[in-house]
Amino acid sequence: MIFVIADTNALIAPFKRKFNIDSELSAILGTYTILVPLPIIGELRKLSATNMNAKGALKFALTKEIRPTKKPGDDSVLELARKVGGYVMTNDMELIERARKRKLRVIRLREGCRLELL
Repeated sequence: MIFVIADTNALIAPFKRKFNIDSELSAILGTYTILVPLPIIGELRKLSATNMNAKGALKFALTKEIRPTKKPGDDSVLELARKVGGYVMTNDMELIERARKRKLRVIRLREGCRLELL
């Protein structure tokens, strides 16, 4: 099973840039499962109070498998990716750097609405 661990900006991007994240992931990975760390749900809940894209992202994230983690925020994404051997999906350059230092595979947004493997 291929797991993709999504951070907050990766979940908001499809709503902000108007693309289908499932189609993009299928094109590069085939079959996969998106996992969302529980702390990311909390971040989306806070953002959705004032951000329509975050509201859509929260609704989408709640349809995915949500996993508890011991760490908050970006650390929860790295923790879960390491634990399940999954891809980190983000467009956050700092998180990409941290994931690569830990030898984790990364998926990022490119050209506005395309996903690519790093």
